[in-house]
Amino acid sequence: MKKMTLFLTLIVAAALVGVSGCDTSTPEGPEMGLGGATINKYVAIGNSLSAGYQSNGLYQSAQVYSFPNLIANQLKLAGASLGTFEQPICSDPGSADATGKAARYEIISLTGPVIGPKGLAAGSYINTALTRPYDNLGVPGAVIFDFLDTTAYLTKAVQRSNPFFYSILRSSAFGTTIFAQARALRPDLVTFWLGNNDVLGFATSGGTSPAAPTPSATFQFLYQQALDSLRAALPNAKIVVANIPNVTSIPFFNTVGPKMAAGIPSAYWLRYQKHGNASLAFDSTKLTGANPPLITLTGMSYASLLGTATGKFYRDKGIAPGAGIDTTKPFGFHPQNPWPDALVLDAEEQATAATAVAAFNATIAAVAASKNAAVVDINAFFAGIKANALMTTGGMKFTADYISGGLFSLDGVHPSSRGHGVVANEFIKAMNSKFGTSIPLVDLSAIPGIPAGISKTADGYAVLPPDAFKDMLGLFQSEEY
Repeated sequence: MKKMTLFLTLIVAAALVGVSGCDTSTPEGPEMGLGGATINKYVAIGNSLSAGYQSNGLYQSAQVYSFPNLIANQLKLAGASLGTFEQPICSDPGSADATGKAARYEIISLTGPVIGPKGLAAGSYINTALTRPYDNLGVPGAVIFDFLDTTAYLTKAVQRSNPFFYSILRSSAFGTTIFAQARALRPDLVTFWLGNNDVLGFATSGGTSPAAPTPSATFQFLYQQALDSLRAALPNAKIVVANIPNVTSIPFFNTVGPKMAAGIPSAYWLRYQKHGNASLAFDSTKLTGANPPLITLTGMSYASLLGTATGKFYRDKGIAPGAGIDTTKPFGFHPQNPWPDALVLDAEEQATAATAVAAFNATIAAVAASKNAAVVDINAFFAGIKANALMTTGGMKFTADYISGGLFSLDGVHPSSRGHGVVANEFIKAMNSKFGTSIPLVDLSAIPGIPAGISKTADGYAVLPPDAFKDMLGLFQSEEY
């Protein structure tokens, strides 16, 4: 069991070497230019990915590296007359969690190690007096339905327990929908990346909340409606859309399981609840072999309790154990005290998520083609990084590993600052290919890596608050449409 306790300290230490290095190379390519196009206004439409949400929050020192802001900077280098690309900036340490404190995760200490909020007073939005919509209309928590939904922002913020709808959209005077606010700005270029949350909420909750992704027929109707509306309102605009990566490409799903597997004694099996089961469970796994169940990053808080007589999960969640559960039995190793459904994505749930992603991406490809939009194949790109890593021309390496991989922030879902640079470059490549522009790529070496000022290791399992991911996961909860 002891060797199971070392894994996060080692990858945190590895971040010193793999994340914080400096690359001084300059991207090379053809002479910069817009290929004869005029781009005076660029608008980004999306969710937390577009907003620059990192490590469980919005905060200024990360938002300046949102992929839309990086794209805007590169457009200016290519000759676009954009002026200031306005974002809903929240001063450091960033947006508030449910307690009113800053939600942002940081590496607090290697002893433990401890990753989570520092309990600091939250920041505040610093450009709310802008008398027009923001150019970055990425709303954390937004699903495809939200693009044309006319529900009042404050009402939606309350219904979803998601203040970002109100903080970012601000006033119906700018438009009653995300679409209306984007249209009011009359952009020459639009990036559109919605749909992730239509499957991510299902996956990150272990298939419990919601119990299924957005139905594919519903997604198809809403996505078609969204792009129809954009093209009708902006007939001459260049539109760039991105598809949906498979959820298993991100560290939130591929970090904990392999380390837990190493700590399961040979005489034991992990007993786990499958989809929809809240009671005793006889399904078992060693978490090895082909396509094992995936343990979510939220499970890190409980992995060190394997084999102990505990009901901590139920106490933390404030729920009663299901029928037949006996918390005096060895946790995770006994059918009467199994690993909870909410902390695992079983084979059936993985298949459900993969089917949804495939259907969503088929819709995105077909609709984009019909609207002459460029498509960024983020799904294939992230899958390639997971399989083979990404080596940049400047010698930087990115993987899908938690922290040390450099691509994802501390919440294991959203890109790091350099990860946003990587994403921005994929959008730029798609634009250059589709529209004949020569927009320069982002110099990744100019973007800071994940802070990793730690120089020693300690014997300890990750100390994450039981509700560490509560605020982030709450963003992904969607209504039934």
